[in-house]
Amino acid sequence: MSQKKEERLSIYLSYLLRHAPQDAGLDMDLHGWVFVEQLIQGINATGKYRIDLERLKAIVATDDKGRFRISEDGQKIKACQGHSISWVQPELEIMPPPPCLYHGTNTEALEKIMATGAILKMSRHAVHLQAEIEKAWRSAVRWRGKKPVVLVIDSAALEEAGTEFGKTENGVWCCEKVPTSYVPKLIYTCPGSGRL
Repeated sequence: MSQKKEERLSIYLSYLLRHAPQDAGLDMDLHGWVFVEQLIQGINATGKYRIDLERLKAIVATDDKGRFRISEDGQKIKACQGHSISWVQPELEIMPPPPCLYHGTNTEALEKIMATGAILKMSRHAVHLQAEIEKAWRSAVRWRGKKPVVLVIDSAALEEAGTEFGKTENGVWCCEKVPTSYVPKLIYTCPGSGRL
């Protein structure tokens, strides 16, 4: 299977587990878990892709952002964060954040952030932040044709002001919103690349 086809299947898997479980007839629980067997049958029934357990496990194991988790007993799978389904409650470990966190975006979105005065969660359950700048860059460059930018967040001050932070199993930090007054710096070049 070509890498492009695997990427498209991974994107489709993300779509089903984050936004539209009904498209594959999935019974999703409160935390976003669905049965692996039902997911495989649902994907195959749509006719868009063919998948089996081995291929599903390979996608989960090789996803560079660790978006998916399979339960310890191997019976269920979920997306770790990024849900737009209103009743899903992502499983977060509530804890103090590191002093700085990073948010990858693009200059077009940055204009909207500055106009509203905050990084908002939009249709998702939370604003997603990273503890490592390289991971934030991976989020920023995914917007093809748009100029990436990384925002540095003063997360220590934001927490001190009363914002609660939670961390997902794959290391993404989540909070309700980030006022621009807690964004002291913008970074336009990718570390180590010099790329604008």
